Amino acid sequence: MKSVYAGLLSSKGLKSIWFQFLLVASIMWCFHVVAVFLIQHYNLTLHISIETIPLYKRPDVSFNRWLVLPIAGFGLYLVLMRSILKAKEPIPLPVLLITFIGLKIVIDVSVTLINGSFLPIGIKEYIDDVPKFASIGDILQYYADRAPTLTRHAGTHPPGAVLTLWLVTRLLVYNYMVKAWLIILSAPLVLIPIYRLATKLHDRPTAAHALALYLVTPNAVLYTATCMDAFFALFLVHSLYLICDPGKHTIPGAILTGSSLAISMFFTFATTFLGLYFIALTAAAYFWKRQEFAKHLVALTISGITFCLVYLIVYVLTSYNLLANLIAAMEVDQSGIGTGYETLPRYFLVSGTNLFGFLTLIGVPTIVFFLRQLGREIHQLLTGQECSIFLLTYIIVLIPTAFSTLYMTETERIWLFMTPLVLIPAAKNLATYIGRQKNDWPFYIVVSLLFVQTLVFEILIDTRW
Repeated sequence: MKSVYAGLLSSKGLKSIWFQFLLVASIMWCFHVVAVFLIQHYNLTLHISIETIPLYKRPDVSFNRWLVLPIAGFGLYLVLMRSILKAKEPIPLPVLLITFIGLKIVIDVSVTLINGSFLPIGIKEYIDDVPKFASIGDILQYYADRAPTLTRHAGTHPPGAVLTLWLVTRLLVYNYMVKAWLIILSAPLVLIPIYRLATKLHDRPTAAHALALYLVTPNAVLYTATCMDAFFALFLVHSLYLICDPGKHTIPGAILTGSSLAISMFFTFATTFLGLYFIALTAAAYFWKRQEFAKHLVALTISGITFCLVYLIVYVLTSYNLLANLIAAMEVDQSGIGTGYETLPRYFLVSGTNLFGFLTLIGVPTIVFFLRQLGREIHQLLTGQECSIFLLTYIIVLIPTAFSTLYMTETERIWLFMTPLVLIPAAKNLATYIGRQKNDWPFYIVVSLLFVQTLVFEILIDTRW
């Protein structure tokens, strides 16, 4: 036994991928244990089951014949991934994206069916509010005033989701499956900006690995068949791509970035994170990429002005007040779950749950490769080498955001749009690791572990959305 411990703690053992997997999984489990202790010892209230904290879920075993479908879908995924990785000639981009989009629909739908019911409890959110408004003008003019009377999430969000469902149900028919199909068919389109973002930051092999990881990432599977946050993510990730694209340094590019952020804000106030990221990225350029600082600053200024002008025009034309909507949403949110600052133990519980809830459903293998790439970027920064300010800036903004209580748990769902910021660095490190190993087996091990983690979560616990 001593020899086993000595081997694990040796320099080679500490660098072992398997040891790192085990270490990350252990840390996540330790947080669960500590969270349960805090709740019970300090008699804290939190709208999460102690059996599943930091995840906003409830225990519900669903082991049935539907399990065959996602397993078959994953088999198809492995076959197609092998063809893509072994391709001697570059695969045309449209073919590549269509393949990934098709696979995503297959995996998402088949995994969702394991619950025994395709439509979860949360399917009623937003769509039950559609009949409460007579027209688009009615939605825009009175949305903030009616926030306390809407379903929970509609009351804490801007009107984008309700307005979209209002239009779709007018064009088709009013029922819950219309909302489900809207999400199923739109959510996979997020793969397009993810691919473009990965190629801008790195290269095509990294982009292909990032898409492959996204298809089996737990939160990207469990929430992208029936949850509106998957629909929102399409707009937020596109905005993220524009923020990271050098094209924003042109006036048209900056105006497009500001307009995209305005559209994203119309669906979710989580867009504020992208605004903070944009500001922090500009500040990071001052310290680490001084020669690009002026361009970042001009782009930020023009984008910010565009964002404000969009909502000023909307207010003049429709009387929709974004700030009034935000205040109303905060009042609705705090009336149900508090501020997070009631006591010090509750503050750390909420903040830790924000961070670990998100990381848990990103998946253990992905977090390992993400941390490896982060360590590499920090080392390059400290030694004066070229480094990615996009990744370092993300960490600088993520930690304070998690501990700010701007978000009150459920980040594994709400922060779905942040997933590419973790997957792309992880994919870069994974691709580098595979190149050093000179075989693709690490890739198959990683995606298999991610799929198993996804399947276990879906079988043992019920996703409310």
